[in-house]
Amino acid sequence: MRHIRKSFYRLNLGITKCYLLRCPEGYLLIDTAYPNEYDRFRKAIGALGIVATHIRYLLLTHHHDDHAGFAARLVDETGCTIICHQEALVPLSLGKSEETMKPVNRCVGAVFLIFKLIHRKFRYPRLTATENRFFVTGDNYSILQRVGIEGEILHTPGHSRDSISVVLSDGSAFVGDAAMNFLKFCGIKHRPIFVEDVDAVFDSWRKLLEHGAEWIYPAHGRPFPADKLVRYAAGRNLDGS
Repeated sequence: MRHIRKSFYRLNLGITKCYLLRCPEGYLLIDTAYPNEYDRFRKAIGALGIVATHIRYLLLTHHHDDHAGFAARLVDETGCTIICHQEALVPLSLGKSEETMKPVNRCVGAVFLIFKLIHRKFRYPRLTATENRFFVTGDNYSILQRVGIEGEILHTPGHSRDSISVVLSDGSAFVGDAAMNFLKFCGIKHRPIFVEDVDAVFDSWRKLLEHGAEWIYPAHGRPFPADKLVRYAAGRNLDGS
């Protein structure tokens, strides 16, 4: 766990990094980790003087098990409001990661074969939609305003079709798996290690930059400057030059 700025915290929950954003009613949590990381989560926020009931909103960047793993448990304990993309509703209700992606390169594929020996299940407790939810169908400029946070939600597919990101007015961008700083030895160049559509990944990077992203806070790996998305997307003309 590390305090990044006065307005938010970065929580190190194993392989997944989650973010707590301050809002007038308490906190908005971006993503959860695997189901078995809930106790670590409670300990991490406790060290900050925060209890679970202070979390009023939970934004899921997408439905995968390392991002929605203990979402149902947190909602049960706190009654917090869920914010997610409409396309996430079915897999969340099934408690299962969709198998619609492929490794971004052969190195990732080889590493994942080893990972599957350790992590055999991609399931998690089901999260059923109720009226106490905010569903995003595309870019949204009003939900965070209602929550009391200066920023916007962007639809950033490529890793998965339900992927969303948050860009704050100060340029902080919380992108889930839309970009990563992870498995550098595989040469992923900040791409998601698994993708549905790599061209959509670069389109999402362009959108993040156009909407003022200056610093990327990924779910996997350390934060990094947004201009690296321009640098690594060779031939994509992201900087307009």
